[in-house]
Amino acid sequence: MRKYLWTLILVVAVIGLCAWNIYPPQKQLRLGKDLRGGVSLIYSVQLRSGDSPTDIISQMITVLKRRVDPDGLMEITMVQQGQDRIEITMPLPGDEVKKARKAFEDRVAELGRGALTEDRLERAMRMPPADRDAQMAVLDVGNAKRRELLRRAAAAYDEMLVRKANVGDGSDVAKLAAAAEAEDLYDQAKAAVLATALSAEDVRRLVEMSDVPRRILDDATGDTVELPSERASALRRLEERHPEASAELEEILGLYRVYERQRTTLDDPQDLIRMLRGAGVLTFRITVDPGSIGAEEDRLRRELQSVGPRNVKSTDYHWYKLNKIEGWVNSKRDVDFLADDRNAPEYFRSRGYIVEPYGGEYFMLCWDTRGTRLTPMEGRWGVAKAYPGSDRFGRPAINFAMDPSGSRLLGELTGPNVGKRMAVLLDDQVYTAPTLQSQISASGEITGEFTPKEIQYIVQVLAGGSLQARLSSDPIAINAVGPDLGIDNLRAGVQAALWSILIVAGFMILYYFRCGAIAVVALVANAMCIMGAMALSKAAFTMPGIAGVILTFGMAVDSSVLIYERMREETLRGADLKTSVRLGFDKALSAIVDGNVTNLIVCVVLYYTGTPEIRGFAITMGIGVVSTLFASLVICRLIIDLMVLAGWRRASMLPLAIPALQSAITPTIRWLRYRYVFFVISAIYVGLGLGMVFYQGAKMLDNEFRGGTQVTLQFKPGADGTPHRLTRREVEDRVLAIAQGHAPDSELNQLKTAEIIPIDPQSDGVTSDKFLIKTVATEADTVVGAVVDKFKDLLEVKPALEFTNSQVDLRRAPAYPIEKPALGANIDRPGVRNDVTQYLGGVAIVLDKLNPAPTLDGLRGRLRITRESSQYSDTLIRNYDIIVLDGNDQEVRSAVLLVRDESFSFFDNESSWDRNVREREWSLVQDALTRATTPASVHNFSPTIAKAFQAQAIAATMLSFFFIGVYIWVRFKTPRYSIAAVVALVHDVLTVVGLLALCEILYDHPATSGIARSIGLLPFKIDLNTLAALLTIAGYSLNDTVVIMDRIRENKGKLKHASESIVNESINQTFSRTIITGGTTLASCFILFAIGGEGMRAFAFALGAGLIVGTYSSVAVAAPIVWSTKIEEELRAGGAA
Repeated sequence: MRKYLWTLILVVAVIGLCAWNIYPPQKQLRLGKDLRGGVSLIYSVQLRSGDSPTDIISQMITVLKRRVDPDGLMEITMVQQGQDRIEITMPLPGDEVKKARKAFEDRVAELGRGALTEDRLERAMRMPPADRDAQMAVLDVGNAKRRELLRRAAAAYDEMLVRKANVGDGSDVAKLAAAAEAEDLYDQAKAAVLATALSAEDVRRLVEMSDVPRRILDDATGDTVELPSERASALRRLEERHPEASAELEEILGLYRVYERQRTTLDDPQDLIRMLRGAGVLTFRITVDPGSIGAEEDRLRRELQSVGPRNVKSTDYHWYKLNKIEGWVNSKRDVDFLADDRNAPEYFRSRGYIVEPYGGEYFMLCWDTRGTRLTPMEGRWGVAKAYPGSDRFGRPAINFAMDPSGSRLLGELTGPNVGKRMAVLLDDQVYTAPTLQSQISASGEITGEFTPKEIQYIVQVLAGGSLQARLSSDPIAINAVGPDLGIDNLRAGVQAALWSILIVAGFMILYYFRCGAIAVVALVANAMCIMGAMALSKAAFTMPGIAGVILTFGMAVDSSVLIYERMREETLRGADLKTSVRLGFDKALSAIVDGNVTNLIVCVVLYYTGTPEIRGFAITMGIGVVSTLFASLVICRLIIDLMVLAGWRRASMLPLAIPALQSAITPTIRWLRYRYVFFVISAIYVGLGLGMVFYQGAKMLDNEFRGGTQVTLQFKPGADGTPHRLTRREVEDRVLAIAQGHAPDSELNQLKTAEIIPIDPQSDGVTSDKFLIKTVATEADTVVGAVVDKFKDLLEVKPALEFTNSQVDLRRAPAYPIEKPALGANIDRPGVRNDVTQYLGGVAIVLDKLNPAPTLDGLRGRLRITRESSQYSDTLIRNYDIIVLDGNDQEVRSAVLLVRDESFSFFDNESSWDRNVREREWSLVQDALTRATTPASVHNFSPTIAKAFQAQAIAATMLSFFFIGVYIWVRFKTPRYSIAAVVALVHDVLTVVGLLALCEILYDHPATSGIARSIGLLPFKIDLNTLAALLTIAGYSLNDTVVIMDRIRENKGKLKHASESIVNESINQTFSRTIITGGTTLASCFILFAIGGEGMRAFAFALGAGLIVGTYSSVAVAAPIVWSTKIEEELRAGGAA
């Protein structure tokens, strides 16, 4: 009884733990992007000779995660794909998150309407007096103080213009000084105006800060001290600056907290792309010593406070944010001292730094001139390795080694600066700034007071920083699934799973009576364990994952069937129930373990070679396999043993109750007699299948294996101004109409299998004014032309724009280098005072007298769409903005485009800048503005990615077959069984691939198209989901084969070989199990095919066909190979003797 007690405790503990992890299911059970909606971005990584792909990409993922999700709260996954790819997957937000964000954004927008930006203010100052007064009345939003400051700024601006006009030829020094003084007075007046309002940008900067409290180890007491979060500190400072806005701030923060609690991912894939752009860039900069630059230090501090760190005017110095203030304080006393921002300059001055607080954060002043920095602009270099070490006093330190180029450049930087402090920055944030004790070249040491966690952190920073410029600036492939498709998939998947459980449960109870009910209890426990394990491991359910669960339900029955059929055999031999139970479990054990281990092999291979969705299938099915073993061998056995202990004496089953059924399921067929017939049949349909595959060729492959085209359509507003919307079915009908009438080998014919995805749909999940069309057609221009023509009644064609010199060549183009901080000084318009310091070294392109005058959003949109096209995608990493010179946001008459590329500066190499920046941007502007465009963007799937997926598919198949063959060889101790199993696997997979090709032929042929559609057949493509189905077929087929081979091994006993009679008898003895398991699993596949949705129909068809073919091959292909004629030859030889 004690052994039952411990088993019972184990079962209750496991199920209790799973139930606890599942609740509440809506939060604990995560959904993948194909169920929730989401996006996968694939980036390429440049690897150098001698690099370890695993180490480099692992380090890069660490750095990217810290940049994108520093607090670890987002459901964003990053995994290595192949040797030089990173796949980043994010789900899309649900309706509740969207509503919470809208409430927050609407409230912030109320601030934005009265927000003062430098662009708005400068635009107002340039207006004629009457227009300027009207605009100032809008900008003061009824605030008397701001109205007065605006009036003073306008007066200072007019005075500045007057004094500049009086300068004349510049020979009068007094007039020049007066003009310069007027310019400074205007800058001060402008700064005073900008400081009066709580702007939308202030609030956005506030909520983007971490709300996680920070902790330090107090050197004075040895205790851990909690610091306010960055957000709390910034909020306190904002309230001090704007005490009248305290209630407003609290209201806005309350709305953001609601949104933040519900948010588990980013709101837009473009946000993720922007965050990844330029990530992981390591730089070294010499810090500016306090007092070393005289009055310039005070000016830089004042400008930081008035216009922010990015807008400070200076070509020699820049402010850089301290990554973590915890690394710069040593005690609670330090924290209390820094609580007052006025103390920060003195605190850091005493430590040898110039640091200024701004918006709840701290910024350090560093040099930004040649000889005081090491950045990507100095050439290609990197950190070869970084690792923990110790200094000469035995204190923890960080050691690092540079690559050859980095050694030379770092030596040139540190040699002349020994004794000074050098800041180590990642993505322009200062992580540490140690004193240079000596010149550093090949290797260096960073000393300081570091905890083990900080050492690990900085090592990752240094090692990760060596990855600079290795991540492609933009994803080379994007795979999106709209949230509506996710909802459809989830509903269909859950419905299919429920029906599978009901049918399997009903059959088991009907056929095995009380034992069947026990199996159903074990099945429910199995489902509980699967969900609990998924929740515990934070794994996400995907649509293939749900298919794996459904398949697990069917195959979980197999373990129970193997046990019950063995129990039935022992009962027929006259054993009592207790003995039948013991022998049934004992004799079924080897077959159950072997069959499930082969499935685990497939799961492991899929996990290491598949996409996140396929890994979702592998994880779910792998958990299902382990859970099935636990449910069948532990839970089911425990229940039966307890019932026997309680007095259960006889286990009846349908075959025992109806003797005729017993005879029907125990045939006496001599299967091997028909082996030549089987061989001919197999050769015919495998041959036909291969022929169909070769006939279809590459047309069988989906986007992942071929590449393709993705078109995004944005419909124009209707006559009443509301968006014009269609349903997914209406868009699909139009796209199918394009494909009709074209030859099968035409590119446009490929649109018949196009995937239609609504973007940001209505509440019904299928209606939208924006759609994504994905097709395997690779001729992008042909596809987009046909699609635009079909939807021309719904698309707003944007006319070509004209502007001064819009058609001139590059030599005469209005594209100017940005050499001075004031915009007007670069484009010969002195009255334009916008600060363009952050674009110094870039280009300014003047768009003068635009006709017809576009809106600012329209102008930005045209330039953005062109920049995102494949022709100009290399420019996406650049900083760019548009400044309105004449007009307003609704009617832009003149504007200037500002662009800066960190890699090509006018100051460093004028000819390189001219070729790579000026010429490239002028070409982009002409393409974006001087041609009529439609809101249809196009994106090509990379053929490189397609080839990588093909390699993954081949690797997955070959590895699965190899490891399965090795396992069977080891388990059965002879290669004959291994060969039989692998030949049967190849037979099954080739047959199913041929059937998939046949489906597309039947769907396309006019004579059979109607029949194919009526029974639900589609032009199935081979994608990674289908690959999962094919490998699952391999696992199931092998499971069936293993059961027969296990019985052959048992029946032959100590004989070296299996005779014909042994093989026939073994097949007949396992016939009932084959029919029952195959039938229940096939029923699950049929349900998945019928109601699982079109997204899973190829998977269900391939799996169902594979089950039938796999059952056949176990008898007709594998068994004859296991049979050996040697034993008959030995018997004949013995008889002759």
